Amino acid sequence: MNAVDGPPPPPQGARPGSEARACDPIAAALGNASLLGVGYLLLRRRLLAVLAVAVTIALGAILATRVRETWFEGVVLLWWLAVTAHGWYLARRRQRRTEPQAASPAATDTAPHHPPPSTASRQRLIAAAVTVPVLLTVVTFRFDAEHIAATAADAHRDGDCERALSLLNGLSAAHRVANAPLTARTEPEAEACRILIQAMREAPGDLRRAARTLERYAAHPAALWQRADLLLTQAAIEFDIALTGDMSALSPGYELLLDVIKEFPGREQDAGKVLDRLLDRLPAKDACEIGHITNWLHVRQPRGNVLDQVRSRASAMAPAAIADCGKALLADKRWHDARSWYRTLIINFPEHELVATAKRGVRKADLAIQLATVKKLLKPREPRLPAYCSSPARYEGAPRYRGRGPHRAMLFGQNGHKKKLPSSWLTSDPAKATLVICAGTSTYGTRVRSCYYQPELSNYLYEVTFYKRKIPVRVYELRTGKLVKKTSLRSAEEAAPEESITRRPTSEALHRPRDTCPPPPGTSGRRTDR
Repeated sequence: MNAVDGPPPPPQGARPGSEARACDPIAAALGNASLLGVGYLLLRRRLLAVLAVAVTIALGAILATRVRETWFEGVVLLWWLAVTAHGWYLARRRQRRTEPQAASPAATDTAPHHPPPSTASRQRLIAAAVTVPVLLTVVTFRFDAEHIAATAADAHRDGDCERALSLLNGLSAAHRVANAPLTARTEPEAEACRILIQAMREAPGDLRRAARTLERYAAHPAALWQRADLLLTQAAIEFDIALTGDMSALSPGYELLLDVIKEFPGREQDAGKVLDRLLDRLPAKDACEIGHITNWLHVRQPRGNVLDQVRSRASAMAPAAIADCGKALLADKRWHDARSWYRTLIINFPEHELVATAKRGVRKADLAIQLATVKKLLKPREPRLPAYCSSPARYEGAPRYRGRGPHRAMLFGQNGHKKKLPSSWLTSDPAKATLVICAGTSTYGTRVRSCYYQPELSNYLYEVTFYKRKIPVRVYELRTGKLVKKTSLRSAEEAAPEESITRRPTSEALHRPRDTCPPPPGTSGRRTDR
């Protein structure tokens, strides 16, 4: 039969419409490179397209939230290469299945059947329209994340953590998908910045707490603030703490400045400015605080650096401040503190013109301390004698015990006898006394006589023996606290101890004249002549 004009019949085994379903391999690979299954859709493999999109979403979620590490980015890259290559493979396999048979039965060679040029171009344009924006978006967000992280790190190093946090907060979910490892590294930096901001906010209200927070920042592995600036800020905070009265903060602050000078020679002047700032902020109305800080700086060992210049400035300020502090403490009757400050002036500035003033202040404080001690020891302890009588102390401001008296004295014990002395001999003010007289409890001296008594309504006779009173006396010189006289006084009065009463009268008592015996002591009895 003769050949008939028209299109050749479809190849044996080929399904009708297979030519229309042919897909360009480049378009399939390019479409799958979007990771959105576009190549599979061009191949009319809808199930594979859905599976590809699901896997892509799952990998992106894990990368952005769970495993934000470089090795997992490699897994995602392998997935991208796999689906791209798979799209190419499927398209090529379909081409091989749709190869046209030769027009002559004798023909043995076959050629692959490609889609028409117009169809292939259209497929490639569709794939490129999806894939190119996707890849550009990923690359854009990746480089944008790097730019944001680098800019935030620079701000962090400059100490501007407010700006650094503002930048880092601009990292979106898209940034985390496009550059997950980098965004993961920025989180510790953000945490360190928040600690630094917290320290700066705490400083106005609680300097000690701010210092502890700043130490936490310094120990944080993601702390980027330049170490020199960090040390200088820590030193400034320690000095601010010292200005509140906590002088223990001076030493750590000073050591931090020495660390700056040692580690960063170019920042020596900045260290000097921090110390100058301390002296500039000294409270003008608190001489003791000025004295404490300036004297502390004065006694530091010279280091041959800029801090020595500030130390010289402090040394010039210290003597006047210490003298004023001692004067204020004397006015407040804080004698021990005043003496300590005056002694500091004498020891640390022996050639200064205020040393004479300091010595007078020490003497005044010593006398005040001695007088306060004496007053405490002389405090009455009825019925016992005051503590001074057993533990005397000196008061060098008392009048000297010399020459003929009378010498004004403070008398303790035997109040009945005190009333018999002229008032000009006695005083109750230790500051005016020369002597302290301690009269102890009277005891029985020599025997005087015995008398015999018969109580009323009783047939018994009692013998009572009478003795002279013996009073132990100690006299101390108040100026030296030394015992100047120890004696015993015998009183003209008589006493009859209960122990002398017996039930057996003696013959001497029975025959004693009536007018030689006093009334019976502590009884309602009567004398007897027997």
